[in-house]
Amino acid sequence: MEHEISREIRDILVALALALAALYAAGSAAAYTGLGNIWAPQLALLAVALILSRTRMLDPVLRELRGVLTGFILAPFATFSAIIASLFWSTLFPQTPAARQLTLALTPSTPAEYLLYISLTLFVVAPAEEIIFRGIVHGKLSKIMKRGFADVVSSMVFALAHLDLSRLGPTFVLGLFLAHSVDRTRSLTPAIIIHAINNTVYITLLFLSSSTFAAENLILS
Repeated sequence: MEHEISREIRDILVALALALAALYAAGSAAAYTGLGNIWAPQLALLAVALILSRTRMLDPVLRELRGVLTGFILAPFATFSAIIASLFWSTLFPQTPAARQLTLALTPSTPAEYLLYISLTLFVVAPAEEIIFRGIVHGKLSKIMKRGFADVVSSMVFALAHLDLSRLGPTFVLGLFLAHSVDRTRSLTPAIIIHAINNTVYITLLFLSSSTFAAENLILS
């Protein structure tokens, strides 16, 4: 039993270390070349996640396409809860200058940018983070502790991994819904759907609040 716990924790640490290394290396490379591409780290993370998904670290059952309806049912509740948590959390821990800079970088200014960002969050960010955090971290924790406790711990790891105190609360709340969806269906599919919808709503709100296109075309007279 003790050996099994050690192995599961080791796998979690290895997966997180590889993910952080990929993010750092890609971010540094983008900065060094002067591209300033904020999506390069996410593409690197997806590459690492896909490689890890073909190893023993990820339970093959979780790769099965299952729980689509669960994902779409839970997504509105998860997104609304994360927004409420964000409003409350921001009163306690306002965004730092670095966090505000990241928000600006994630804000699309044109319809073309908006569609690009949505595509990236659907096909890159959500799958990559779910393989790492729900597939491996949560999956391993579920083997060595009770389900509810594993949900809480994996969600905290997910929140802390974003390295931003101003996002800790809402990210943790979202993580609880993501972990619960995997518990219910034994598949990453609903978690990817929830994650993608949550990020899509977030990017859409950023776009509508700042875009001249939105201001000119969506205001009712």
